[in-house]
Amino acid sequence: MREALYNRHIAFSGYEKGGWSEPVQPLTGRMELTLNHDRTLYTQQIEGKRIPPYEEFDERNRKLIDDWASWDGYRLSQLSPDAFSVRKRATPDSPWIGTVSSSRSSGLAFAGDVSGGLAVSLQDFWQSYPSTLEINNARTDTATLTVWLWSPEGEAMDLRHYDEVAHGLEASYEDVQEGLSTPYGVARTSVVKIYPLSAYPGKKGISQLASILSGTNQLICTPEYLQSRHAFGIWSLPNLSTPFRAWVEERLDGYIDYYQKQIEQHKWYGFWNYGDVMHVYDAVRHQWRYDIGGFAWDNTELASNMWLWYMFLRSGREDIWKMAEAMSRHTPEVDVYHLGAYAGLGTRHNVSHWGCGAKEARVSQAAWNRFYYYLTTDERTGDLMTEVKDADHKLYTLDPMRLAQPRKKYPSSAPARLRVGPDWLAYVGNWMTEWERTGNTLYRDKIITGMRSIAALPNGLYTGPGVLGYDPATGEITYEGDPELQNTNHLMTIMAGFEIMNELLEMIDIPQWNEAWADHATRYTSQAWKIKRSAFLVPKLIAYGALYYKDRTLAQQAWRELIYGHGKRSP
Repeated sequence: MREALYNRHIAFSGYEKGGWSEPVQPLTGRMELTLNHDRTLYTQQIEGKRIPPYEEFDERNRKLIDDWASWDGYRLSQLSPDAFSVRKRATPDSPWIGTVSSSRSSGLAFAGDVSGGLAVSLQDFWQSYPSTLEINNARTDTATLTVWLWSPEGEAMDLRHYDEVAHGLEASYEDVQEGLSTPYGVARTSVVKIYPLSAYPGKKGISQLASILSGTNQLICTPEYLQSRHAFGIWSLPNLSTPFRAWVEERLDGYIDYYQKQIEQHKWYGFWNYGDVMHVYDAVRHQWRYDIGGFAWDNTELASNMWLWYMFLRSGREDIWKMAEAMSRHTPEVDVYHLGAYAGLGTRHNVSHWGCGAKEARVSQAAWNRFYYYLTTDERTGDLMTEVKDADHKLYTLDPMRLAQPRKKYPSSAPARLRVGPDWLAYVGNWMTEWERTGNTLYRDKIITGMRSIAALPNGLYTGPGVLGYDPATGEITYEGDPELQNTNHLMTIMAGFEIMNELLEMIDIPQWNEAWADHATRYTSQAWKIKRSAFLVPKLIAYGALYYKDRTLAQQAWRELIYGHGKRSP
């Protein structure tokens, strides 16, 4: 701080274009400050203009300046998604005062004087409450500006599991296991932008700066260009050329609009929650199942991340970008372990993000993060994808089917076990990403080994009871059981495996794998019913079979499954 107290200014951004700003020493009180008959000095001060030096004032006006209060500390605190307050205090030993409040601050603070200062912006400020911006020592030569990522005025951060007893997979869809409902190793990144200024810009300038720093400023290619280059695989552009196509687009937009309203209505915000959505709705009590086992937070289940990103790619809509960005910040950090025994794995959906005992690669996989990384070059996201490149080595110590299909009942001489999907396909996405980012052919070769060994199994992707032998050192997949035993798994391709394979098939050509994959896609509906009496439809598999074999009958089946399911078109 280089100027007199009355030429120093503190400012905070408020709701939308609003804001709060005050001089450290407001030149106002019972009497009016004047200089050479100029009675506009207070107005000039509020506008951020320089007030003349103290020595230029006469004795009467200097006495006013000496007697008017100056303020040392300032706080903007957002303790809920719908309310923030601004307060100040005269000294470190004085109480905080002020009655300024509003709904949502964009999270910018400025401290400085008419000669310059520093602005700091915390991204997703109100969405990631409780958060506080605090300025102290404003009356001294060196002010301090603190960005509280978790406000000291908020409740204590409590990361314990929501209950002290397990509620069971059958009863609550909660796969709780002793010692596994731990937050140890989860993470949360906050983005802070620092902006030096050569002068205090005034309230209007602060508002404009807050809008710039908190907004979406992303250079992006057009959807048409990205689609033509097969960026992130095979997807379509919006098409309204027929009533049926228009109906499809209306449905797709409707899902996005619905979830946008749900996020706002149910306040899915907060430091540990922002970016995620709930998994299942309770139509009886008209509430999401926020308090029931595996039905609460989604944690990437059913590829919600990819849904948002493909919808953005098709439309280029900024509002969808914000949803996808928030989810891409949340899920690979909060829902995934970055150190400790489960590093490289993520937690299945639960009431608390780390509550479920199922720690799996499908949650931590690089597939979710590739969109944000390649569209922004965000280095943090790059680090997160590097973290999981060898996540399959966790199979040595943590078998994903240890409870559902224990090794004693389904023995294997291989050092580890997995399912083709969602396990192996998640690892494939990790390896594909590492290969394409670094050129390391070790990871490409691991994919090829897996493709060839799966294609060589007695019944291809339908082989065995669901769990197969696996060697993390080589990537080889084996099966030693009954060669007649077959299995089908609807989870195999609905957790990003299908989309990853669409990209990979344009990068690697293994004829025997191509046939095994197409065969699985083509026969999925009939085999699922024949083997398991499962009526769970995955119409994109049938669509792929139709494309691969150029089969119009299969194409019609794919549309029929998508639109009608097993009955009439849903409302």
